[in-house]
Amino acid sequence: MASSIELVVLLSFAGLAGFIGLQLMWVRHRPPPVRRRPKRTAIDPIMGARDRIEIYDSGGSFIPMPGHLTTRDEMVAWMTKELPKLTADPPKG
Repeated sequence: MASSIELVVLLSFAGLAGFIGLQLMWVRHRPPPVRRRPKRTAIDPIMGARDRIEIYDSGGSFIPMPGHLTTRDEMVAWMTKELPKLTADPPKG
């Protein structure tokens, strides 16, 4: 039979190995930390769609539709009568 010192040493090594294994399992299976979204520090001064068009697309070939057109018939009439006149003229400035 094994002596008691050998038994104590083997049990201590087994306990140490089990403790290290449990620690590694705990570290690897820990849930990921919660990622917080950064707060916005600046406020965008551009609120409306027309402001965005005037600032960001000022040099393009975009022709905005007038704001007084409310019905579909008015919009179609503007597109068939006025829009060809605006696209035929060369851009000013």
